[in-house]
Amino acid sequence: MTDAMTAEAQIGAAWMQGAEEALELAYARWSPLVHGLARKAVGPVDAEDITQQVFLSAWRARTTYNPDHGPMGAWLVGITRRAVADVLRQRHRGSEVPSALEEDDHGVDLPWEDADRDDLLAIYEELERIGDPPRQILLLAYVHDKTQKEIAEHLSLPLGTVKTHTTRTLARLRTLMGGAQ
Repeated sequence: MTDAMTAEAQIGAAWMQGAEEALELAYARWSPLVHGLARKAVGPVDAEDITQQVFLSAWRARTTYNPDHGPMGAWLVGITRRAVADVLRQRHRGSEVPSALEEDDHGVDLPWEDADRDDLLAIYEELERIGDPPRQILLLAYVHDKTQKEIAEHLSLPLGTVKTHTTRTLARLRTLMGGAQ
């Protein structure tokens, strides 16, 4: 078991016991993931609120967390998914939908489709289930735009190991998304 996995298991155990420092530790560990997902889905304005809401909701519902059903990060991503869906539902109810022509005139990206958001959240949930180092490798490659050589140096892993993890994890994600292997 890696140090990161051990630390995550310790946070999960403290969380289940209701230890207040567990909330701090969980926030330090998973808030960048939660915030990043929220930011990509709803933008920077609502991302901070969603991040706070996710951890508050998770803490209030901490007795429902079960490590046998998956890692804590995946559980938090599930809560994030619901929080994002709530914000998007509220936006949809109270706003006019601009035409594609108006958006193009202002240089604003077209909004993500719901399926795109669901796919992204499913990928992040799966990455949390996979654990480290494969999760770290893919996040460094595709979120932080690092080369495999830079990732190997950053994680102190052989380049071949980084390449193998990348290939296997991408194949696993393709299967999850219903693509061919």
